[in-house]
Amino acid sequence: MSTPLVAGAAALMLEKNPELTNVQIKMKLKESARDMGLPKNQQGWGELDLERFMEL
Repeated sequence: MSTPLVAGAAALMLEKNPELTNVQIKMKLKESARDMGLPKNQQGWGELDLERFMEL
């Protein structure tokens, strides 16, 4: 279920900043992810924090 949520977040960011590249979007997603307190092999980058993501 995370795929459509992250894709929607990326679309919102591209609507706000259409000049961003796919690499820039990926880095913003990574930087804004909320740590869930689990090992990296279970949580990956963490949980999407849309508000924080849109502020970057």
